[in-house]
Amino acid sequence: MAKYVLVKGKLDRDLIIPDNFELVSSAQRERNGEQVQVERYQHGKDVIPNNAHMTLVYGEDDRLISYNNFVGDINLELPGDDELVQTATAVWHNLDAKYARRLQFMRIDTLQRFFVDQHGDRNEFEVLWVKFAHNNGSYNWVTIGPGGQILEVERESRWDYMRARRATEEWNYEAWVLAREGKGPQLAAPEALA
Repeated sequence: MAKYVLVKGKLDRDLIIPDNFELVSSAQRERNGEQVQVERYQHGKDVIPNNAHMTLVYGEDDRLISYNNFVGDINLELPGDDELVQTATAVWHNLDAKYARRLQFMRIDTLQRFFVDQHGDRNEFEVLWVKFAHNNGSYNWVTIGPGGQILEVERESRWDYMRARRATEEWNYEAWVLAREGKGPQLAAPEALA
């Protein structure tokens, strides 16, 4: 039976917690000067970098800031472009209708995502990244993966124009976290400095 992400006491049926995933870590971090709660869900207790997992980031007011599901079904097709903006807009309205009213569509990009399976194999797949600007000056997006599954939602991402890279901390991105912990290399722009 499918499980869904809980946001301010309400299940968001756009955001699925994969079958048999359990909460394995929960930690307070700082993002854009705000204390946030970062939760990681996966199979098994051992956190293995880039394994199949899901990360949630909640703000101080319990709003969902980021949802990242790193489990794509690489055997399914990506949806067509004809309804991507409408789908992404509906995700925003279900999540936070007041916030969504101030979003303006920017563009759709095709990006690569991956996860390492239990056999150590790297599983790569394409996703469709639907990007929006908010009148608060931030960038926001919904990423739609194979089979039309919502794989990412992120809000309030700031940009460092002087460095031509993201300014907001990337607690939802494994390579950035490893760099931040001194266990991996600093990432090239446009990723945030760790």
